[in-house]
Amino acid sequence: MAKVRPEKVCHSVDEASELIKHLANPNRLAVICYLIEAPRSVAELEEDLGISQPTLSQQITQLREAGIITGQRQARSVTYRIRDQRIMPLVHALRMAFAELNDLRMEQRRAAAQTSAEVLPDMFD
Repeated sequence: MAKVRPEKVCHSVDEASELIKHLANPNRLAVICYLIEAPRSVAELEEDLGISQPTLSQQITQLREAGIITGQRQARSVTYRIRDQRIMPLVHALRMAFAELNDLRMEQRRAAAQTSAEVLPDMFD
C-alpha cells in the first residue's frame, strides 16, 4: 500500500518544483536576474544579455505565462518587471552560492574597458 502524503505538502512541493523549473533555463535565469535589478524593455534585455530576439521572446513568454514576470506596454515598447516576489529570495540565494551570477552589466563594462585599453595603445604607436 502506497503512503499518502498530506495534500497541503504535495501542493506546495509541486508549486515549488514548477517555480524552480523556470529558473533551470540559463536564459530565463539571466532575464530574472536582470529584472530583479530594475524593470527593462525587450531591447535593453536583448542588448545587455546578448540573447537573440527570437530566443528572448520565447523565454519572456514562458516567464510571463508562469506569472513570474509581467509586462507594461508603453507606445511600441514593453517594459518587463518581476511579478512573483517569491523568486527574489531564490535568486538572491543563487547569487550567494554562485559568484558568477553577479551583475552582467558590470562584467560587460569591465570587458569593454579592458578591450579598449588593449586597442588604444596600438592606435598611437
